[in-house]
Amino acid sequence: MTRISRIRWGIGLAVLALVGAALAAGWYYSDQILLFDKPSTLHEQRVFAANADRVRLSLDRESGEAGRWALEWEDGFAWLGPVRSVVGDTVERELRVVQGSAPVGGWASVRGVAKAADPRTLLGLAFEDVRYRGPLGDYPAWWIPGEDSTWVIAIHGRAASRAEALRTVSALTGRGLPILVIGYRKDAGAPAPPDGFSHLGATEWADAEAAVHWALAHGAKDVVLFGYSMGGQVVMQFLARSALASRVRGAVLESPMLDWNAGVALRASLMGVPPPITALGKWIATARSGLDWRSLDVVSRPPPPPVPILLFHGTGDRFAPFDVSERFAGRFPRQVQFEPYRTGNHVEAWNVDPEHYAGVVHAWLTARGVGDPRSRAAPPARSVMQRPRRRV
Repeated sequence: MTRISRIRWGIGLAVLALVGAALAAGWYYSDQILLFDKPSTLHEQRVFAANADRVRLSLDRESGEAGRWALEWEDGFAWLGPVRSVVGDTVERELRVVQGSAPVGGWASVRGVAKAADPRTLLGLAFEDVRYRGPLGDYPAWWIPGEDSTWVIAIHGRAASRAEALRTVSALTGRGLPILVIGYRKDAGAPAPPDGFSHLGATEWADAEAAVHWALAHGAKDVVLFGYSMGGQVVMQFLARSALASRVRGAVLESPMLDWNAGVALRASLMGVPPPITALGKWIATARSGLDWRSLDVVSRPPPPPVPILLFHGTGDRFAPFDVSERFAGRFPRQVQFEPYRTGNHVEAWNVDPEHYAGVVHAWLTARGVGDPRSRAAPPARSVMQRPRRRV
């Protein structure tokens, strides 16, 4: 073999190696898009000391954030109140244990709401575990009874659980609205999608439609849809595609993933994924699952049905781009009431300012004649912190 031939072979092998590496990286990133996120650990903040009403944690962005937060550990969870002191790399906050014993030493996680919570343990609300029939089988849901003929249907986001909606539930109690907090495909206790992939709302909307069918069959006249993160995409897909869209009186979206193209680009940028690998990962994800990325861009689609929308989004969101919601609200100013918030991260409007969140939700519902404003409960943040612990 001549020297030139050896050079050509070397170049060819190098090119093949680069192509193989790019395809491997693209396949890996397509997994990040299509596969279901692993649950976060409970080993994010060190617990140095705790008693009945105080806890000292390692200081980071989450543990030092102003507002109302959950602290969850292996066998319990609590509400965190105001910061009382910062000493070195530790922070002391008010604590109200909801379940379990105050953590002493070890690890815990600060988050928007404890994933182990349910309406009774967290809020002292009676509820029923129910199941509704959907496209893939039977799905789990929490049903919180009420007297009104308008029901709330709450739809959590990707990698979250039904507990995500409990902050909103705390703000809705007292209006007489029945609330159905639903699980959908791949949730615990729900059927798995046939291909094992998340379709980012493009198929999951049919599960939400089944939940609305269940509500209508059990006394609802119409519904208000609440969608968080990917749940916001589910809501918008439902409004665009369901024959039951006419039964929706309004929608409340929090940190909604209204354009998955922008959402994937944001996460890729934060993860250091080069744009060509991001584009390749999206292409491979389409080849594997049939995703239509244009249909997952709500802002560029034809106008949604004229359903009033209340939209919360934080400027510091590191998952769903804030500017997408801003553009969406700007495109439909008569339809969308936009409520930006300046601190916090993803799906944290309640945590940042519970009283403001509750006030906005109540005023928006009252303006549309949804629920009974005369029976409005006290502001949920104080009631959550001050309510005596209940046995379950």
